[in-house]
Amino acid sequence: MLRIKFASAVGVLAIGAWASAAGAATGGPPIPAFDIHAACNALRMVPEALSVDTGQPDALRHCVDAEQQARNELAREWTKFSPADRNLCVGESKSGGVAPVYSELETCLQMTRDSRQLNNQQTGDTSSDGIGAVPAEPPPGPTVQNQK
Repeated sequence: MLRIKFASAVGVLAIGAWASAAGAATGGPPIPAFDIHAACNALRMVPEALSVDTGQPDALRHCVDAEQQARNELAREWTKFSPADRNLCVGESKSGGVAPVYSELETCLQMTRDSRQLNNQQTGDTSSDGIGAVPAEPPPGPTVQNQK
């Protein structure tokens, strides 16, 4: 019995080490492992969630399917997001009093990326991270109205 527990613990540690190495190799955290069944079960307790017509008789099944689809999309696009954005959004998704879900993580990553791209367009920054952006044109000087 003790050997089985030890072997299980070693297996869990090996998987954790592999996941950490995978995250380090891509320059950021790996895709987190969220318990989507627990999150979807908790969502069933939210009245607003029950009022959404999913077209499926089983709202739990719909939720789990949608979260699995979001995770699959993240797996395809994960390395396209910057490591800084991944760290930020994984941290955000794990904070708070609700169970994290992949759809929110995906939305955070997309919004962060899109916001950075918009900022880069407005400032003329061509770097991928937008850090140290310099405006394409200097801001306008004082106007007659501002000098009164």
